[in-house]
Amino acid sequence: MNRPSLPKLPAWLGRRGTRRPLLLGLAAVLLAAVVGVVAVVAWPSSRGTGGAGSSDGKRTAANVPPVRVTVKPADRAAEVALDAKVRVAVAEGRIGEVRVTTPSGDALDGKLERDGHGWTSATPLAPGTRYKVTVTATDAAGVAARRVASFTTLTPKRVLKASVMPLDGQTVGVGLPVAVWFNHPVADRAAVERRLSVETSSGLKGAWRWFGDSEVHFRPQKFWPSGEKVTLTLGLAGAKAGPGTWGVADRTVRFRVGDARVSTVNAKTHTMKVTVNGKVVKVMPVSTGRDKYPTTNGVHFVIEKTRDKLMDSSTVGIPRDSPDGYYQHVAWSVRISNSGEFVHAAPWSVGSQGRANVSHGCVNLSTANAQWFFKLARAGDVVTVVGSPKKPNSWTFGVADWNIPWSKWLAGSALDRSA
Repeated sequence: MNRPSLPKLPAWLGRRGTRRPLLLGLAAVLLAAVVGVVAVVAWPSSRGTGGAGSSDGKRTAANVPPVRVTVKPADRAAEVALDAKVRVAVAEGRIGEVRVTTPSGDALDGKLERDGHGWTSATPLAPGTRYKVTVTATDAAGVAARRVASFTTLTPKRVLKASVMPLDGQTVGVGLPVAVWFNHPVADRAAVERRLSVETSSGLKGAWRWFGDSEVHFRPQKFWPSGEKVTLTLGLAGAKAGPGTWGVADRTVRFRVGDARVSTVNAKTHTMKVTVNGKVVKVMPVSTGRDKYPTTNGVHFVIEKTRDKLMDSSTVGIPRDSPDGYYQHVAWSVRISNSGEFVHAAPWSVGSQGRANVSHGCVNLSTANAQWFFKLARAGDVVTVVGSPKKPNSWTFGVADWNIPWSKWLAGSALDRSA
């Protein structure tokens, strides 16, 4: 039986005796082209050129899959949100090092996964900043490779800032809540509240309550215990408060709770009893608000004290030139609410102190007693008024916090407290 004849090859392929080597050479060229495409899609690394028949017997670059790297945000991304995380994932290899740096050399902290295939940033992104991401990794053959990417963060339209009470290093009374006031309304209260934390030395827990879009308070269920050490952390960097409004900086405040100084003003018996750590240290005659201007009942706390206070009746809705108006300097004034209530010296009402209520809502003391109380008082000390017909306003600073039942206080949080 005759063998089928081979087709005649073109002349450029040479003589019949050289067909097989040339065909193998053509296959090698095609394979090299395919390998080149994979290297572009994956991640080319600088490997050796030894062939499969090398004398050392080790696996070579031709046998090892190329390292594949994914970086988010994507290379050259712009307007990246400040709460975004930088994430690096490596397949067919392990991460050696990840560096995310700014032009000034600042670097983001990050966490490497145990298997060495992932890395996630742990530091908030700065606004309007270009970041360079440099990744090194090794493939299964131990050959190192490197990749560089970059992205730029957005610049906020509005920067969220906060004022706080108390201040860092302050010693306060047992009734002082933590208060935070924002310079812009917070549209996403939950997002911001998650960035606020309070840690206590005894493990005492509490909760936040919002008083509008720009003010939030924290307190425990009962008064702070004396000696408690408290750390307030405002992790606002990277917090989105609303469209175009971002926090860009963190803040930490540490304060201590001092002696339990609690004063009880009885509007019916016209007395003020002062206790320190549960022990009565002084009982003084007082005059509280008259029927027309009763003192607010309930728990107050000391907000501030002023050696000489100019008091103006027009600030509480009483015209200066009316029969009940006033505009005068008052000594030894201790503010206990933002509705115009003070404990202060009132030499003009000494004859009524201990007998009748004749003030415009303040707690009147003699000059000597007012000076004594002024020197004792500190921010957060408790002043509780009993026996007055006026109910507390749940939105007046100095009166609101401790007169709101705990269940309603919890309901004022932006977070779900039902769990």
